[in-house]
Amino acid sequence: MSEKKFIYSILYDYYGELLKDNQANIIDLYYNQDYSLSEIAENMNISRQGVHDALKRAEKSLTEYEDKIKLHYKYKKYLQAAEKIVKLASGIDDEKYKVIAEQIKIEAGKIINEG
Repeated sequence: MSEKKFIYSILYDYYGELLKDNQANIIDLYYNQDYSLSEIAENMNISRQGVHDALKRAEKSLTEYEDKIKLHYKYKKYLQAAEKIVKLASGIDDEKYKVIAEQIKIEAGKIINEG
């Protein structure tokens, strides 16, 4: 999957409910189900150009939502912080702190695995 397809698929997961129904459907078909513009046009009984225009509007909306709300940006920051916590906790060698270091790694791992 290309980076562009990947990012719009992620943004759709965050903000898809905010799109108009036809835009959400087009984004899902195009980015998640790998339909071509022609296949979408045929399924939705609209022109290929209409699908293209709706796709571009939906992409713009998703980008604007992310620019304003920043859910994906925040998630990436939390993920980086949790990974750093795991790394730091892994560096604790003192036997006195081994149990707490393992608990810290487990809790940070929960954050990492939620994504």
